[in-house]
Amino acid sequence: MAGVIAHDEAQRLRWAIDHALGTPSGDNKTAPDPARTALFRVLEVLESSSGAVVLPADAFVSTQQAADLLGVSRMTVVRLIDRGELLAEGGGVHRRIAAAALEGYRTESTARRRAAMHELAQDVTEDTPADRVISTR
Repeated sequence: MAGVIAHDEAQRLRWAIDHALGTPSGDNKTAPDPARTALFRVLEVLESSSGAVVLPADAFVSTQQAADLLGVSRMTVVRLIDRGELLAEGGGVHRRIAAAALEGYRTESTARRRAAMHELAQDVTEDTPADRVISTR
């Protein structure tokens, strides 16, 4: 998948960050490692995907913005809030979701999906015919 920035451009930016912040060995380092790590991670995402969203951890988003970021409908986000799976502030039609809570839910959801896929994969062996239906219930 083509990224927002090309590989050689990302390499130049990595060099510029190292030059501006100092080397990781500590010669003239002026920025903490978390800042360096965050900037390199942003470059990695921009290099490997077609877009990125960066939000401050203390930012709040609307239910529609949360839905867009999660790739689901707004009503799904509302249901997640109503079931207590996603924390939100406010009530009624003016609910706001903390970016940190949204990221926590996304990470948790991804982990659950991967665990379920891993569990399903355990039912398949090399001897399993390709056209065999595996009962999951």
